[in-house]
Amino acid sequence: MPGVNDLSDIPLTTAVVDKDQLQQAAHLQEPLPSFHHGVIIVDFDPNMRLQDVLLAAVIARVYGNPDPFSEAKLETPAGGFDWDPAEADPIDHGGYTSSWHHKLHSRDEASHSGLTFHPEGAPGNFRCHYPQLDPDIWESCNRANSRTCWLRMKRPDSEGRIYGYDIHTNYEVAAPTGVSRYYTIDVATGVIYPDGFPKQALLFNGTYPGPRLEACWGDELVITVKNSLPNMGTQIHWHGIRQLFTNDMDGVAVTQCPIARGHTFQYKFRVLQYGSTWYHSHYSLQYSDGLCGPLVIHGPASANYDVEAEQTLMVSDWVRDSAFSEFHQEKTNEIAKANVKMDTFLLNGKAGMNAVGGPGNSPRDVEAYSVTRFTPGEKHRLRLINSGSGATFVVSIDDHEFTVIANDLVPIRPYTTDRLVIAVGQRFDVIVDGQRDRTGNYWLRAQPADGCNAFKKGVFNSTAGANTTYPLDTRVGIISYPSLRSLALPTSLSTTTDFSCLDAQSSMVPVVPWTIAREPLNPLSLSTFYNARQTVPDQTLGQSGNYSHWLLRLDPNIEHQIGKSMHSPFWLDFSNPTLLNLTGAAANPSYNIVYYPYRREGFIYMIIDSSLLPGTHPSQLGSQIVPNRGAHPMHWHGTDVVILGQSNERFDPVTSPGTWNYENPPRRDTVVVPGGGGYVAVAFRPDNPGVWLVHCHISWHASSGLALQMVIQGEEGVEGGI
Repeated sequence: MPGVNDLSDIPLTTAVVDKDQLQQAAHLQEPLPSFHHGVIIVDFDPNMRLQDVLLAAVIARVYGNPDPFSEAKLETPAGGFDWDPAEADPIDHGGYTSSWHHKLHSRDEASHSGLTFHPEGAPGNFRCHYPQLDPDIWESCNRANSRTCWLRMKRPDSEGRIYGYDIHTNYEVAAPTGVSRYYTIDVATGVIYPDGFPKQALLFNGTYPGPRLEACWGDELVITVKNSLPNMGTQIHWHGIRQLFTNDMDGVAVTQCPIARGHTFQYKFRVLQYGSTWYHSHYSLQYSDGLCGPLVIHGPASANYDVEAEQTLMVSDWVRDSAFSEFHQEKTNEIAKANVKMDTFLLNGKAGMNAVGGPGNSPRDVEAYSVTRFTPGEKHRLRLINSGSGATFVVSIDDHEFTVIANDLVPIRPYTTDRLVIAVGQRFDVIVDGQRDRTGNYWLRAQPADGCNAFKKGVFNSTAGANTTYPLDTRVGIISYPSLRSLALPTSLSTTTDFSCLDAQSSMVPVVPWTIAREPLNPLSLSTFYNARQTVPDQTLGQSGNYSHWLLRLDPNIEHQIGKSMHSPFWLDFSNPTLLNLTGAAANPSYNIVYYPYRREGFIYMIIDSSLLPGTHPSQLGSQIVPNRGAHPMHWHGTDVVILGQSNERFDPVTSPGTWNYENPPRRDTVVVPGGGGYVAVAFRPDNPGVWLVHCHISWHASSGLALQMVIQGEEGVEGGI
């Protein structure tokens, strides 16, 4: 046994200490240092007294090696410690005292390291680790025939109860406590050739898409972002992560200043949801130039599968020139040019047939595509993300069907379809059967949805006629079965015929149900917003003298009731975030604020209409405003919303609510507002304090002002502002 001050010969490991256990068990007289989400990271070195190491190790019950990706450091002997309460002695700990003892006994590492296991689909050295769960009592139950389960007790407790975490656990109320996972991301420029043309892109850690970040349900992510861009700030948004009580970690201009050139910023937040999502720059148009990557949170699933595909599938449209340059050219031209025209589209950064030498030239080989390998007879989980700038895609696999199990981090009851409509910012988790008699390769297709796209070679529209020549090839990826033909291009044919822009909302039934009150907490008329496009004079923009932008404005017929004008777009001062100026003289006087009283246990309704009010002429609105003719994928930060109603028909405040679904409606964070006079009606709980954005995820529209911000106060009875 080593001496009290001698740890040099003891193998050391890392672990995380839980603050609540430490505080209670040690009977500390002085408060501990600040904590984040109930976890204290304690760093001991071999020169510190053994009593100090022992105290933290015994109280936290954390021994052995937890997660190899965690940098939380509690240096403890690899065999762990044991103790005898009868031999406890007072120990002085420099400012506080404890009545704990320090008699050592060797213990088996496995029984005291917490529950550790490898989740399906994760890298080989990745482990989920739950240090508070004793592996003698708890087990991982997520297997090929039990994917709905995640963690459970091995046997009933003394009262015959078995606890656990599974697909039916309400993750907004309960989640297991994992560990802190540390990542470092460097934001820099680099030249890439995704479609054969060089582009000076913006990259995460030198790659496009950026590296896949992994976590387990209940983990805390600690991500250090370094800005190595030569002439721009940056900030990173963790798309769809609820950020419960961590609004300042949302990574947007209303919550933080941009990360300055040469500086770093550390994001720290807990992941209470699970599933597939992505992270991307939220600084102007940076993600359209390459700053995006997948984020996977391992957890249960609503249907069984055997294996997970080795890569997340990110489909996107792509512009070869700088997005900033293209944006300036398009938005300063005549009003008819409302969108930047894209050059091509990609799957995981590859263009396939749309690369140089594509249609009309020599066929590409398999290496020009993103390839996903299937095993005959096994069920494969795929994670699909639209990380593009403007186009909605209809995704399909020739001769295969999808079993859809999640949308936007919301587990849903499984349903089967041969196509998925994925708008910008949306995500789906699906299961695809690897059929036993399959060999060779099959095309994975991404067809731009009718009217919901814009390319330099034209606009995709499958209803234009039988002789329509598509401007680009829709074959973007390959599903490959092992065979002698695995290196050959597929010859499969598509049978998909429906390329409409709206998805199958009625099929998306959440596993954890919400029932929505038919009477909202806010006056319905005051929460009706209209989105339109506006051209205003601007003498700084050169010869055209006009600037085309989008706005999300209140119903002009009711503005006199609140004395506000909402005809201006939503602009941000990047150097002065709203979160720092909620009250007092420092608040931005140009903000148009509408206050709603609310109760956190209820729901707020919001209706977004894509048309002008009947009888309203643009001249009444102070500048040239035209009705919106395109669909808009609206993204809510800080909350999921339920889709009460979604229609291509005009919203009627009297008759429309009678057609809505109030019993467990579809729930997600990115919802399509139909164009050409349609609307969407959503509801959400105002229970996450902070400043949250609502914006169109077409990057050109968000950068043109198609957004609003919600300020949700943290106290009961305090009004919230939009």
